[in-house]
Amino acid sequence: MDPAPASPEPPGAAHPVRPATRRRLTPAGRPARAALVAIVLAGLASFVMLQNWSDNQSSHYDLIRALDAGRTTIDAGPYQTKDKAFYKGHYYSARAPGLAIYALPFYDALKVVEAQRVARSSPALRGEDEIIDFIGWWGNVLPAVLMMLLVWRLAERFEPGYGGAAAVAVGLGTLVLPFSTLLFSHVFAAMLGFAAFALMVRERAGPPRPLLLGAAGLLVGYAIASEYPVAFVAVVLGLYLLSRRDAMTPRGISLRAGAYILGAIVGIVPLLLYNHAAFHSWTHLAYSNIPQQQRGFFGISAPSLRVLGTLLFDSRGLLTLSPVLILGGVGTWLLYRRGRRAEALTIAGVCLCYLVYNSGYYLPFGGGAPGPRFMITMLPFLACPLGLALRRFPGPTITLAAASITTMVIATITHPLIGYENETVVWTRLLSKGEFQPTIATALGLGELHVGVGGWASIWPFLLAVGGAVVALAAATPRLRLPARALGAGALALAAWAAFAALAPTVLGIDHRGLIDIKGAGDTTALNLGLHHGVRYPLTHLVLYASLAGALGLAAMWATRRGGEGRAAPDTAHGAPGGVPLAPAGAQAE
Repeated sequence: MDPAPASPEPPGAAHPVRPATRRRLTPAGRPARAALVAIVLAGLASFVMLQNWSDNQSSHYDLIRALDAGRTTIDAGPYQTKDKAFYKGHYYSARAPGLAIYALPFYDALKVVEAQRVARSSPALRGEDEIIDFIGWWGNVLPAVLMMLLVWRLAERFEPGYGGAAAVAVGLGTLVLPFSTLLFSHVFAAMLGFAAFALMVRERAGPPRPLLLGAAGLLVGYAIASEYPVAFVAVVLGLYLLSRRDAMTPRGISLRAGAYILGAIVGIVPLLLYNHAAFHSWTHLAYSNIPQQQRGFFGISAPSLRVLGTLLFDSRGLLTLSPVLILGGVGTWLLYRRGRRAEALTIAGVCLCYLVYNSGYYLPFGGGAPGPRFMITMLPFLACPLGLALRRFPGPTITLAAASITTMVIATITHPLIGYENETVVWTRLLSKGEFQPTIATALGLGELHVGVGGWASIWPFLLAVGGAVVALAAATPRLRLPARALGAGALALAAWAAFAALAPTVLGIDHRGLIDIKGAGDTTALNLGLHHGVRYPLTHLVLYASLAGALGLAAMWATRRGGEGRAAPDTAHGAPGGVPLAPAGAQAE
């Protein structure tokens, strides 16, 4: 990877042919290495976790075992998941097959090394079902690391020097963290969809290359085979492909669009072959045999502003638990002002599609989850412009990033698969008792184990990796001036988030509306708070811990960088360091 990415260039501009040269190692390479270390450590944190069993994970695992045995039915699956569909006398996994097909070779490798015997004999693993965690190293941890690497590289194009911060923020401060420790398809599909976008941005910055567009189509096609709603991303990226003015000729459009569509068709072929093998139909999906999915279009009805409010602002809301994403929206606007309008509109389009689609889904949060898990696909897109927000608004970005990392870390190490809005209180209760999910340390006998959970002596590998990632990130990020105004803005943003997160979900009745949605989806116990740790203000303690982390992050940044902006970011053409990096009027307009 290039240690010093080039400054942003006008999209679609012609590039002179440069002779091949060998890059010399410059001081800029040291921050790049530190950013890479931070990303690897963030991935290592997910690698060491051994999470609880769930229906969604076991459905993927049953499908992997079925495909390995040469069948598609899961009638004889070892773990009776509820996440299945009944069709013509047989049960099938309700999951799209892309993740299972991708994980199949790794599963075969695990069998060769007798990983199932290890899973049964380990003191931390509660039987063979925990081989799901081993498969997850390939199915969710590796994709999470690849996603962070892609965010790093693409964010460097937008704001050189700040890509590492964007990558670690999405990897540790959003739903990507807990789901990178769970065998769900979201992180894998999100990585593929975002990789397609990264390829298209690269193609747009140079001469027309249909092969790159074909590869992008292939990635997004297989992402659809892994998670059907990625079709929204495919449509938005198709519009982005047509935004290049120097290729807007009949031949250019047909060649570029044809390469993209052909690649997407090839990517979807595994899904078509699976459908034909399972249902003797190229287009039949297991989803169509699940009663709840028969509402509207595969469970999607008209979007609702009320549901959208719960997705963003209740106690499991996307912005409540990951407020740093607010700065992702700010960064997208700054990116648009910078002149990268096509990229900014693409990011906004992906986010809008997922917000609208998810607000019309019959079960918005997807059951037991620490947040709206269907929105994970849009998170790497929204994280890309975070570097612009960090440089322009360092105080709020630092505090809200620290708060986001704290909430996601606590959720991940305690009990991420909660099922109700008010169950978020479980996270801090388990934290106060020192009861955590087992880790590799527990499996190796390096930490205590009580009733299937680990204590402080077992969670240290995860905390050490997260702490190391934050330290490496600090070394990788350019020095920023933090005047009193920036400190005040950071403190104000943190206080505003804390007050809202602690009070608004219950005072405004947002949590209650979320529970009504769950009841409407078929759970008659949703409003019986006594059955699921019912409390009035579930986020009070979580907000306190996150606020302390935000304040400490701001204080540490001020103490270490109060001398000014030493290693300034390369982009100084658009204003003084720390200011709004705006291009002159029309300088990069498309």
